[in-house]
Amino acid sequence: MVGRAKRALSCFVMTLSWSRALYLEFFFDQTMESFLRGHVRAFESFQGSARVLLYDNLKSAVLERHGNLVHFNPRLLEIAGHYHFEPRPCQVRAGNQKGRVERAIRFVRDSFWAARRFTTLEECNRQALQWRDEVAHQRPWPDDRNRTVAEVFAEERPRLLPLPMHEFDTDRVVAVRAAKTIYVRFDCNDYSIHPKPLDAS
Repeated sequence: MVGRAKRALSCFVMTLSWSRALYLEFFFDQTMESFLRGHVRAFESFQGSARVLLYDNLKSAVLERHGNLVHFNPRLLEIAGHYHFEPRPCQVRAGNQKGRVERAIRFVRDSFWAARRFTTLEECNRQALQWRDEVAHQRPWPDDRNRTVAEVFAEERPRLLPLPMHEFDTDRVVAVRAAKTIYVRFDCNDYSIHPKPLDAS
């Protein structure tokens, strides 16, 4: 429940392959803008980006493929160029190539949601990051049970690519045309516009 309404939530999850450190954020939709926004905030949280990012064959990343020929989503290539990482798609029906993030999603589903209550999306995401820091990153590192994910991530962080000076722009820009009324419609909502052109001088 979000407020008094039932809303479906989608979770963006990024996992660093070596340390298993993760970033998660919930959205009300699965738009390209939310997908890109998840990247930007994950890189900010990690204080850097990986050199290679593996993707399942979701449309936000891969528009089509013919054998080894891959047509990436142009917006994904834009953010890859901005942060200097290489997008690399997993092979079709190759679950072993995306095991770390699949396990992370299952971990989020089994651990984070237990008896969880919130009334806003912001509160949900605040709790998610608190759970990440206090539970997910404090669990034993799978390759050495005597160390935590947080400890290994502290070693991995300096090896990430540095962030650019400016973050990637994830806003959606859509041209709309006003009819005879003073309203324009966007995303099923009506917005009023100024009845006279604004002076741009």
